[in-house]
Amino acid sequence: MNDPIHLPFKDGKGGVDIGLRPIEESSWLEIDHLFSEEIALKEKLYLEKKDQVLVTSPNSQDIQKEVLNLILGHLKNHHNDSYELKTDTIESKRNNHLYYFDDFQDPLELASLLVQEDLIIMKPKENIFYLDSASLCAPTRWSLREKFQQSLSELHQSVPGYKDKIDSRVNTIFTNLPDQKIFERYNWSIFDSPELFQPISNKSLVEIKNTKPEELFIRVERQTIRRLDYSRAVLFAVRVHVNPITAIISNKKAIFDLIQAIQNLEESMKTYKVIKPFEESLINWLKSKNE
Repeated sequence: MNDPIHLPFKDGKGGVDIGLRPIEESSWLEIDHLFSEEIALKEKLYLEKKDQVLVTSPNSQDIQKEVLNLILGHLKNHHNDSYELKTDTIESKRNNHLYYFDDFQDPLELASLLVQEDLIIMKPKENIFYLDSASLCAPTRWSLREKFQQSLSELHQSVPGYKDKIDSRVNTIFTNLPDQKIFERYNWSIFDSPELFQPISNKSLVEIKNTKPEELFIRVERQTIRRLDYSRAVLFAVRVHVNPITAIISNKKAIFDLIQAIQNLEESMKTYKVIKPFEESLINWLKSKNE
């Protein structure tokens, strides 16, 4: 069993927080042993549920191409041993796939099949950023179709505390995001399923399940943001990591931190994260593993 790579609930953190920190270009995208599995999932979703996982605005081809070229440049510079780029094709050596550029109506779809991250383009209009185009194959219980073309504030209107605590600061950060800089932040939650594709409809199903604490999963979103040079849009790249909650039982500090993080959540956030149905049993189970 692999240990979780990221533990964003460290020191009991769990509420609404911007938590951005700068990272190096070389650390932007995560490519690991799950590459083939996660790209296969994207391909399956494109085949079966494309309208749910890919949205593009009219006249967005230039921005999409900018994202694709940015990713191609990054892969060439930092993962050159895993890809072979030619004039009209790119070969992913990690899963032995050969992609022809002309086969893709939307450059964003091709870009998404080269990396494990989901890709979300936020386009500015008078200093307000709107969801312009996105490939989202690992949604954390929200609907891309419903959120399409909404502003940052509208995208987060259901998040408890967002409007009062960080809304204006997030908009300011996006407006003033420096060129050639990349920032990352994390979200976490506890899920009853390891599936990456978690549409909004899955949220209500948790209430009627009787999931045992040891059958739960830690779900972490690693989000990175960077400004696009030409369009001045902002690109979100979101990688979702899922680990069985049992993966931390040998780490006493992680158990303690997770207990504190859950207890530190406001009641409205526990409801939003759908933790309340199993909160008591989970806390008791975690405490039993930390004795």
